[in-house]
Amino acid sequence: MSAVKAPFHTQDVQIDEDVQFEALITNPALLRGVSEAGYERPSPIQLKAIPPGKLGLDVIAQAKSGTGKTIVFSIVALETINLNVNKPQVLILSPTRELAVQTHKVILSIGRHMPGLNAHVFIGGMPVESDWPKLRKCHIVIGSPGRIELLLNQNKLNAKEIKLLVLDEADKLMEKNFRPQMQRLCKKLNEKKQVMAFSATYDKHLLNTLYRVMQYYQVVKVSNHDNVLDKYKFYEEKFKGLAALLERVPFYQCIVFLNHRGRAADLSDYLTKQGWMSMNISGGLDQKTRLTTMNKVRNFQLRVLVCSDLIARGIDIDRVNLVVNLDIPKDPETYLHRVGRTGRYGTHGLAISFVDEKEMGFINILQKGYSIEVKQLPEELSKEHHQRPLSTVKDQKAFERLEAIRNKVQMKGEEIPIIFTEDEKLSERDLKSRSENKEFEEENEYLGNNLQQFQTDYNYCNNHNYYDDKEAY
Repeated sequence: MSAVKAPFHTQDVQIDEDVQFEALITNPALLRGVSEAGYERPSPIQLKAIPPGKLGLDVIAQAKSGTGKTIVFSIVALETINLNVNKPQVLILSPTRELAVQTHKVILSIGRHMPGLNAHVFIGGMPVESDWPKLRKCHIVIGSPGRIELLLNQNKLNAKEIKLLVLDEADKLMEKNFRPQMQRLCKKLNEKKQVMAFSATYDKHLLNTLYRVMQYYQVVKVSNHDNVLDKYKFYEEKFKGLAALLERVPFYQCIVFLNHRGRAADLSDYLTKQGWMSMNISGGLDQKTRLTTMNKVRNFQLRVLVCSDLIARGIDIDRVNLVVNLDIPKDPETYLHRVGRTGRYGTHGLAISFVDEKEMGFINILQKGYSIEVKQLPEELSKEHHQRPLSTVKDQKAFERLEAIRNKVQMKGEEIPIIFTEDEKLSERDLKSRSENKEFEEENEYLGNNLQQFQTDYNYCNNHNYYDDKEAY
């Protein structure tokens, strides 16, 4: 495992003023809960966003994850509700089940001394009938758009008393797959409700959408210039570490997982220039481009596929004998689906994760909760997983051609620069154009295309067992 240490706290979690939470919270019971939960001084986003939120203003807050955004809307929500009214008064929407559960824990933690407080989570995966009793005496509703819309349609969730709507990770809530649900959902709520939106990034479309559901809004933004530089340095170290890893680990094909869509395009570009023919796949690409990319992986035109969790359950190729988690996933289930892409059909495979000290807790959860043995990467690796010959002559020729391309680039001995694209400038068109590689197309004209067959295989793979023999590092 590789570790990159962060020796200091970035400016977006530090304040110069000597301000305590007493200046922001009027409810003594809530203040006590915040203190006992370990929150001593407000972060910049908390200092800037809590006051307008408590005044009832609509808020558009921009700050990266880990700066205390959840505490902002949790405090505002708990100061907004009337505990004597046993009806839903606050609705908090989250794009994922895990985030909704996490928010619920924070609210219960800091609201522990508020007598009669009822906050519940409403997410998919459980019978909707089990949600009905929880709604009878519930002050704060936390859930995913799909389940909340269902409860509204069933007339089980009374939206008349909801006076605060919180959009956590608003950029994800307004993506194409959620957008129709969000539009229908907002129409069912009181027009005079207060809206608070939180996200690390905002594009013009998202802002225009928010403006339509807000009345008197205030934009709160925490400067993260220094943090952007730190982030780029962090990924630069990871990119170089991955390049070194690919040099020492024998493999046929590799899948690299990142949590950041823009960085996936950057990494793919960097690896291709290194001679590791690579393309990226993510939710920002259209369906045709994604299918084309996956077809090239299946036809052995690529050595490395860089992707988000978009295809964590959807690729089933026995040549993939190396999986790398450049970023640790958000939950163990996603980790299992990721590493399940290697070691197929009784073959051997390697799963290697880049982990820093802060992420060791996740590794401990895997080991204790899921009985997964994760070992530190040894200096010398067994080549057992690579001894199995390729299954066809066509695959062997494709592999030799890819190796020749890699050797040709390596012989030049040029240092390859790492170029990061600014997140806000990385459009769908940019992602698509950067995923194409004309030089490599010419090298591999002999390999055929069959998108229709791939689509059939892709759908089939979603129902396929993915656990075989693999080692995790």
